[in-house]
Amino acid sequence: MFNNYITIAFRNLLKNKTFSLINITGLAMGLAVFLMIMLWVNNERSYDDFHQDKDRIAAIMTNQTFGTNDIATFPAVPSLLASALIKDLPGIESATTTSWGDYRQFSVDKKEFIEYGLYVSPEFLKIFTFPLTKGNPDKSLLQPNTILITEKLALKYFGSEDPIGKTIMIEQNSPYKVEGILKDIPANATLTFDFLMPVKDFIAANMSIRESWDINNMRAYLKLKPGVDRNQFNFSLKTFLNHYTDKQAKSELILWDLNDWYLRFDFKQGKYAGGGRIVYVRMFTMIALFILFLACINFMNLSTARATKRSKEVGVRKVIGAGRASLITQFLSESVLLSALAGIIAIALVSLALPAFNAFLRKKIELNFNDFNNVAVFLLIILTTGILAGSYPAVVLSSFKPIKVLKNILTTNISNTVWIRKALMVTQFIVSIVLIVATLVIAEQINFIKNRNLGYQKEHLIWFPNNIAADKNEVALRELKKVQGVTQAAQSSMTFTMANNRGSKVDWPGKAEGQEIFFSFIAASHDILQTMGIAVSEGRSFSTSYVSDTGAYILNEEAVRRMGIKNPIGQTLNSNGVSGTIVGVVKDFHFESLHSPIAPVIIMCRPDWTWNIYVRTDGKDIQSTLKGIEEVYKKMAPGFVFDYNFQDKEYERLYRSETQIGVLVKWFAFFAIFISCLGLFGLTTFTVEVKAKEIGIRKVLGASITSILSLISKQFIGLVSIAAIVAIVPAYYYSNNWLQNFAYRSDLQWWTFGIVGISVILFSLFTVCIISLKHVTINPIKSLKTE
Repeated sequence: MFNNYITIAFRNLLKNKTFSLINITGLAMGLAVFLMIMLWVNNERSYDDFHQDKDRIAAIMTNQTFGTNDIATFPAVPSLLASALIKDLPGIESATTTSWGDYRQFSVDKKEFIEYGLYVSPEFLKIFTFPLTKGNPDKSLLQPNTILITEKLALKYFGSEDPIGKTIMIEQNSPYKVEGILKDIPANATLTFDFLMPVKDFIAANMSIRESWDINNMRAYLKLKPGVDRNQFNFSLKTFLNHYTDKQAKSELILWDLNDWYLRFDFKQGKYAGGGRIVYVRMFTMIALFILFLACINFMNLSTARATKRSKEVGVRKVIGAGRASLITQFLSESVLLSALAGIIAIALVSLALPAFNAFLRKKIELNFNDFNNVAVFLLIILTTGILAGSYPAVVLSSFKPIKVLKNILTTNISNTVWIRKALMVTQFIVSIVLIVATLVIAEQINFIKNRNLGYQKEHLIWFPNNIAADKNEVALRELKKVQGVTQAAQSSMTFTMANNRGSKVDWPGKAEGQEIFFSFIAASHDILQTMGIAVSEGRSFSTSYVSDTGAYILNEEAVRRMGIKNPIGQTLNSNGVSGTIVGVVKDFHFESLHSPIAPVIIMCRPDWTWNIYVRTDGKDIQSTLKGIEEVYKKMAPGFVFDYNFQDKEYERLYRSETQIGVLVKWFAFFAIFISCLGLFGLTTFTVEVKAKEIGIRKVLGASITSILSLISKQFIGLVSIAAIVAIVPAYYYSNNWLQNFAYRSDLQWWTFGIVGISVILFSLFTVCIISLKHVTINPIKSLKTE
């Protein structure tokens, strides 16, 4: 029986080549897009899955309250916290202290490169699953000047030699002994690094990192014991700092679960606010389901529309004894067969597209069918798609009354399917229009970001780590300014893409009782404003003409506004116990993502607290200028690698995720409208075929081609117009919700919806007319001669 179903299915495929091609193409396209998106979604959700007991691992965050109800959440904690937690809280299996992530120059023989890694306490390897291929994790990182490196670095610096016991020179002056080889970090790890060194070395080498309960300057992670009551533990952790210091009375500790690190990182007022990459994961999951649904709608529409073509087949089968169940089985089998063929094509399309997809997203997503679970899931998708797409047509076709069918009486069921086909078609175009609007909104926001005035000039700006000795910095800056193409140079403690030094220990005249503000601090040399292109709105910039400027301050306008100072110039400000005079106020500038509002900033003239150098060029001959800068740098910092960055490229990296999402939505919107128009193509072709004799009679009676095209197209264009109107509400809702993630955003324009709606209607009209024109221009004798 099943063989018979397959045979008939193939006969129908070959008999109706056009509609079979439309159905298979639509399903293949829908399945390919669905599969591609779900591979991406699965990859996003897989981050950190390789860690054992990941449900018991968490980062420790600080909630700090300012004023009455302004709460800031950040991952900085005291360097002494982890060891105290292990000692005092019985629910903890282990806890570790780490640095924030550090770039260090490695030198082995004549190989010199900048590498990225972490300084950690020994417990790090007990919490996270970063296995060693060589070495003993229980005895690693206990002694100073020891290091663990990944397999990648071992091969890079030592080739086929055994690295254990070998020495790596760090920053030209610190020999480190290799005592273990880490397995290369998985691509889906949130914590990434290529080396680990003892955190005690980091604390000893950095004078600004003090082991104090009053300063939040390190990161900490912990692993809970099995079965620990989370609510009770959180209650104990919340006020833990109060046992060791009275200077953090407004700070509370909270856990940030490992499961949330990659997907959920949007904190507002001390709680997760619902944002992060999980928003995109949910959005694209919905898009994947909608696109697959659109492909299924095409199948349903064409199958039910062509029901009259198979009505006699159904009638004959029923007359010779076929029951409704067997007919439903037959039609579902045909649908599943189509779905299987489409699935094979979809796999081929995905295999071809994956390399470019991975290159664009910088991922390593694989279509792995060696895993039985993946095969089972894909077969389930094929089966579900086939049943979903064929269920309604099967029910309609199997319900025909054989007597009416064989007498050529159109059944009521066929007539009833018309309004369902219309509803499905409207749904298709609603989804397509929503996606197109989303594409335009995202593109507009990305364009808004790229062209927004940041308050400083990011173009022709270069920065690099400062490894020049402190007593040579002034000379180095003068030499850099002499390089052909360089217009300014200055030192800075910030890369102007993220804040890295914040605090609230600031006093000023007129400060109200209990008034606390969370400032961002920037240490810099005298020419920082000129180098960055930051405009002074009041007072002046730092100047070497004033000896006192080494203790002076410059505020941004947001800081002045929040502090409530009327005439700030000349007033005294005390920051962390250091008093100085406010000499200038600058216009607000962005130094973080536009997701966050501009924070109050205090700029200090303290070159000795900086670790970066910024150089502004004229942008004319950048390669020659870079070569000149490198010569000065290597003369002032012999042996160090010149590792430079372009500020505008760094800024673009902040929005790489949004840019990628915008491109993906654009392509998926294209596929959605393509699939919808494919369905429109099929329905129009079928309608013209059914109305062939009517068209012939109208032409014989004198109807013009224009009037006939109008007759055919108006029913479809009316449906697309309804879809355009209905789509406004969901399009506005989802677009506006996405824009709320940005503190600074473009405005939703009413004409965006109008342009999209009109464009889709015109494109649909063009599709219908092009398809209809071929049939309308046929000689009417050909369609009437059989009567």
